[in-house]
Amino acid sequence: MSRMRSAIAGLLVALVVGSLASAQTPPQPGETASPRPNLPGGSVGIDVVSGPDGVTIYIGLIELAPGTESSPGGDDTISTTDGPNCAASPINIGNASVGWVREGLAAHPDTVPWAVNCDSGYFGIAWVPTDAPAAPDVVVGEPPIPAVDPVAVQASVLGIVPLPPMKIGANPDVGLVAMPAWFWVDGYDGSTLRGSRTLGRITIEVEITPAGYHWTFGDGDVLDTFSLGRPYPIESDLRHTYEQSSLMAGGTFGVRLDITFNARYRVNGGAWLPLAPVVQTYTREYPVQQLQSVLTSSR
Repeated sequence: MSRMRSAIAGLLVALVVGSLASAQTPPQPGETASPRPNLPGGSVGIDVVSGPDGVTIYIGLIELAPGTESSPGGDDTISTTDGPNCAASPINIGNASVGWVREGLAAHPDTVPWAVNCDSGYFGIAWVPTDAPAAPDVVVGEPPIPAVDPVAVQASVLGIVPLPPMKIGANPDVGLVAMPAWFWVDGYDGSTLRGSRTLGRITIEVEITPAGYHWTFGDGDVLDTFSLGRPYPIESDLRHTYEQSSLMAGGTFGVRLDITFNARYRVNGGAWLPLAPVVQTYTREYPVQQLQSVLTSSR
């Protein structure tokens, strides 16, 4: 998760989401405010966003259009140009043991409540960081999508895309000198692998596709191929013949497979963007024996 937080960190970082509330009389100095349910026919979301230039309160007012027999209903987010005018002011919370104050502070630590009033009659509560450098601005509309750092996405590829449990298969289990051994990949069919992560308003999708397989057989020979081989008892097209036993190598040969995946990502369903190839490594120890000829006498 820490990688994903880095992956979607931009200039703007969503800090808290305020309570949904309805129209009511704003609190007077010294009084406490208590949010109520949403306005009939619409809904309101408050996002408090901290950036390098201060804090902004975004008011997501949504108008619901009723449907008819011939026309379905719909909803539209009110934009800044045709939306109401809104302003925010700090609230004197007085007794912090009041239910909604206590719950709000517990859900949003290190914040204070600000009252948001719009000339449309809307009133809501926004939880603003206590260390905000100045009074927050109020904008009617959705907050901008934070920038995504491709370097952080690159570092998180194998954490986003779940890899199947792959391993190297071999037949026979113990190889023989001068006899071809068959190899293959168990647990993977070579298909494109996909994964995604969502944090806040950002969803990152990642795809990886195999670009090639590099085999090292432990005796100095290597093989580059696009084949995964075929599991026994099918005759595999991935074969290697050892010229000496593995006793000289410490008892076994280290067989290694490096799979190179081409990778790409996209944010919130946008255009696909390239990432650097990713290499995943799999190994197994493979013993190889020397056939011994035994002379027998016949009578």
